[in-house]
Amino acid sequence: MRSDFTQDVKQMGLKLLAARPTAYRNTLILVLLSLLLAFHASAANDPRQVFLTGGNQLTFIDLLTGETRSAPVNGERFVVVGGSVMFYDRASRRVMLAAPNGSLRAHPFIQPSDPANRVDWQVAHDGQMIAWTETSGSPSALTTTTWIATMDGEDKREVFSDGPRDGIRAYPVAFNGDHTMLYMDYQPNTLGDLTPFRQYAGLFALDLASGETNSLPGEPGCFCGAGIDAGMFLRLAAANGGFNLRIHDLNNDSETLLTPVNAFTQGGDVLIAPDGTRAVYALAQISGFGTANQSVQTVIVLVDLLNRSQQVLGAPSDRLLRPILWTEDDSAILLADPQAQTTWKATVQNGTLEQIANGIYLGTVVSG
Repeated sequence: MRSDFTQDVKQMGLKLLAARPTAYRNTLILVLLSLLLAFHASAANDPRQVFLTGGNQLTFIDLLTGETRSAPVNGERFVVVGGSVMFYDRASRRVMLAAPNGSLRAHPFIQPSDPANRVDWQVAHDGQMIAWTETSGSPSALTTTTWIATMDGEDKREVFSDGPRDGIRAYPVAFNGDHTMLYMDYQPNTLGDLTPFRQYAGLFALDLASGETNSLPGEPGCFCGAGIDAGMFLRLAAANGGFNLRIHDLNNDSETLLTPVNAFTQGGDVLIAPDGTRAVYALAQISGFGTANQSVQTVIVLVDLLNRSQQVLGAPSDRLLRPILWTEDDSAILLADPQAQTTWKATVQNGTLEQIANGIYLGTVVSG
């Protein structure tokens, strides 16, 4: 997703979703003519952007033809895996795959087995491996079994068994770069689904060869935001006047503590750039959360991981925005507004914020 072709097509698709039908057709023809003449070989990959629209529909847009396909869904935890979108179907209580043609099928090897009552998953950044946990038992005695496999189901194996624990389950967070380590969290059951941003309580590393576990530096911490990627571990911690940010380099075991940038009371969704030089996270001040009288102020904080500094990016927004993806060669960030079901883009250079899609961007599925 780093080539100029992919970036141009990606931005085209995001903007076209929000465009009027006439503008959609005219812009599509002009852009595609120039792109396809230079990059006609890429057509074999059949790239399609996918959005969650209205909270109950997956919309696939063919970036080479403009064709749109939709699939009605009643689900959660949507993630792009290869040529499909993986999600948990609330009605059937099954893990499903949605194809770009709108068809649905059960995931071939990840399903909650009896007596599991919950399944969570995490895909490696390179899309080669997946980890998932099955949680079972009563709320006061939860047990968790963790599995890993390649994306086609090969080398499936159990790697961790935990519990019983009172109201706590193990939760997969991220793989390291060479898939030798799986980072996990001891997650308060159900509570993480209710907070405005994803929060973590007790992060640890699971050695996938030996099965040994070790708490990450400073863990367990407060139930606050965190991010692990590119050899970096970033952890928010509640402090007087907001949140401290602890930056820990997992490669050399060095650590830096940055003090709060403001006094907002909610924080999380730490998103580290793929090259490990920058990160962003969201801070929010929320009143009446989840009610008709809810009011929000959100700021995005930009972290310089080379110089160990941070700053608020742009002006506060009256939307609850969640960072979801670095884009445009890490010069911009895509953000989701879950309540309005829209996607926004913030530029790193000046913090300019613009809506680019009526729908939440999930990613690009590629077949062929």
